[in-house]
Amino acid sequence: MRCLALPALALLAACAATPAPQPAAVVTPPPASAPVARTPGAPQGVALVNPGFESTVPGRRNNDPDGWFSHQHAGDISYKFAVDMAEPHSGQRSLRIDNVGPESYGAIAQTVDVRPYRGRTARVSGWLRTRDSANAGLTIAVLANGVSLANDFMADAAVKGTTGWKRYTLAVPIAPNAEFVEIGAMMQGKGTLWLDDVELQVQ
Repeated sequence: MRCLALPALALLAACAATPAPQPAAVVTPPPASAPVARTPGAPQGVALVNPGFESTVPGRRNNDPDGWFSHQHAGDISYKFAVDMAEPHSGQRSLRIDNVGPESYGAIAQTVDVRPYRGRTARVSGWLRTRDSANAGLTIAVLANGVSLANDFMADAAVKGTTGWKRYTLAVPIAPNAEFVEIGAMMQGKGTLWLDDVELQVQ
């Protein structure tokens, strides 16, 4: 009897030392319709057409660069717009605006649909350099039905004189009824302005 009891006690001890199996953790997946979280304040890039003026595809009118359009104050031609291969900020080309007449301003611009970004902030940046500039700068305007809801033309920080390449940034709110944002650069009065490597972000 004692010989049989020892193995039985050993078996009971072994069973007591073996931990009972634990149930597997249950992970509940999020609903398929759950929105993707966006980190507050994280900037999101918005695609532009030909932001560095490298495209050789002709524009839609006036020999404008691909994706861009030029305009000036009404009257005789006072500003000329051209893709320039001399001393770009990067790549092989930049956009040049030359004042050649008396009208008050000439500008290059691109329009982007911002309806998906209503309630956020539009931020444009670009590299500028100037020669004998009276007044030049980046431009941004948020539009609805052709009316400007918010804009910044660097009126208080215009680029004057002769300057090397420098990056500038402007930001305006995108109103709940906004449709488009128009970004670019403007020359006011005498001088020459170059624009390159334009970026648009929403935040």
